[in-house]
Amino acid sequence: MGMQGPAHKATRPLVDPPAGFDDPLEMLLACHRRIEKQLETLKRLRAHLATEGVDPEASAAAQSVLRYFGKSAADHHHDEEHDVFPLLEQRMGSSGDALRLRALRERLEADHRELEAAWHRLKKPLEGVAEGLMRTLAETDVHAFASAYASHILAEEIALREFFQRWVDDRDREALGRAMAARRNVPYPPV
Repeated sequence: MGMQGPAHKATRPLVDPPAGFDDPLEMLLACHRRIEKQLETLKRLRAHLATEGVDPEASAAAQSVLRYFGKSAADHHHDEEHDVFPLLEQRMGSSGDALRLRALRERLEADHRELEAAWHRLKKPLEGVAEGLMRTLAETDVHAFASAYASHILAEEIALREFFQRWVDDRDREALGRAMAARRNVPYPPV
């Protein structure tokens, strides 16, 4: 018996297109994937510095991490605090979800302050490495930063998926997308 051809499958691109501002939830989730990628770079950089010292590869990695957490991650936190949470609170009114959101928002905004403090401890040595100077990244600082983000991302994603599905309509998505694009000084919808 010969081999049968595969049943007709919907073709899907090999690489998913990046999320755009027209889908703000997917944009926030994609940002989480980029944060995780930069955290992995940070962990590898710490190990590299311990064994290889500062070299062009280490400096480039430090520059990448500095750029990302200095701008993109900060924009992400602002998206949530200034746009997403207030919109959800407005939509939920006095529903049972409003109490859950209020507690979640307090926790996530406290996480943001903790992450900013942890980032502050890492930033100075990373700036030195980016300039080609030998600096060490304390394993405890890198671990604390990565662990805090992992916990934060998990809590955020579970709740945001549910809340967006239940409370955010197409007009809200557009308003959020426009605000996110404006924060980054890019057109909406992106071209």
